Amino acid sequence: MTRTIMVDAAEEVVCPKCSHAFPLSEGISRHTIERYADQFEQALAARRKALEAELAAEAKHRAERESAQQLEALKKQLAAAQGAAKEQFETELRAAKEALAAKESTLAGLRNAELAVRRELLALREKAQSQELDFQRKLDEERKRIEAAARSSIGEEFSQKEARLRAQIDSAQREAADLKRKLEQGSQQTQGEALELGLEALLKSAFPMDEVLPVPKGVNGADLLQRVRSPSGQLCGTIVWEAKQTKNWQPAWVQKLKDDQQTVGAEIAVLVSSAMPKDARGPFVRESDVWVTRLDAARPLAEALRMTLLEMHKLRQANLGRSEKMALVYEYICSPQFAQKVKSTLETAEAMRRELEAEKAAMTRIWKKREMQLTRMTTGMLGVVGDLQGIGQEAVGQLDSIAALPQVEDLVEPERGATEAPV
Repeated sequence: MTRTIMVDAAEEVVCPKCSHAFPLSEGISRHTIERYADQFEQALAARRKALEAELAAEAKHRAERESAQQLEALKKQLAAAQGAAKEQFETELRAAKEALAAKESTLAGLRNAELAVRRELLALREKAQSQELDFQRKLDEERKRIEAAARSSIGEEFSQKEARLRAQIDSAQREAADLKRKLEQGSQQTQGEALELGLEALLKSAFPMDEVLPVPKGVNGADLLQRVRSPSGQLCGTIVWEAKQTKNWQPAWVQKLKDDQQTVGAEIAVLVSSAMPKDARGPFVRESDVWVTRLDAARPLAEALRMTLLEMHKLRQANLGRSEKMALVYEYICSPQFAQKVKSTLETAEAMRRELEAEKAAMTRIWKKREMQLTRMTTGMLGVVGDLQGIGQEAVGQLDSIAALPQVEDLVEPERGATEAPV
């Protein structure tokens, strides 16, 4: 068998015959060395391949063995996990079944209890309906009994009370007629006093610097005296006022007011009247040097006349001692400029009065509608009260005050309020 070894070329060898030592490379030719070197390399390469194959086979075998071991371990772990999971699932399933059985038992008990409660409620409802029906029957029987007793006992009393009521109504109507006649007799004087008081309040509020003095009752003369004063407090003149609240105009009032004007020495006289002269077309007119006006035009007319007195006072102060200047003052009063100023002021007042009348008409319509509604409501309620009193007065005695006749003083007061209408 051929055996190949590896020896370094510099390795010394000894000749077996002469024992001479020499390097191996000197005793072997180069060609031989190269030939063995190639064989060695080939053998080395083959050996390498064999070793690699062996290592690969061994590695594969080792990997397969380790994989099998790991697979076996995993199978054991999986089997153990499956067993634990199965056991846990079976435990939870048993617990769920036990809980479900308990719930089913509880639900069955609740259903039975609900059925029992429903049966009790149904029995109670039927019992309540039966009791209510019995109560209604008893109530109807009692009502019929009371009505029968009331009809039997009220018939005679009702006829007697009706006769007394008719007598009271007749007496009250006679007293009301007498009171109405008395009130009508004194209404004219009362309305005149109301107009005088309204005029006095109007002048005092419009001209706080002036003196507005009422003439005492029982003293002959006009109703009011307005002493016009300048801003410095000097007396500039006097306006005498007379108030008349009547339906018909009387020319004698003008002459009487002129006499009163001369008595007190006033510069201007004004008659406030609800009835104007027949030929009057505007809110004011001048009759025999007396101004006649309605109450709604009294304030603008007073402002114009008061301004005239102030201007005359200024002229007197500026032209003191010059009597000829009085003619200029008279001409100013009679001039178209003065008339235009007064007319412009009164036209504005007339426009305001028309707007006020329109507002009054609108509010009157609204008040009348409300009054009719209240009348219908009151009539209906009184009818209901009468029906209830007709059924049984003893049972509804609290309603006697609603259907009772008013006292005499209650009749007098509305009539007085109706005659004292605002001017």
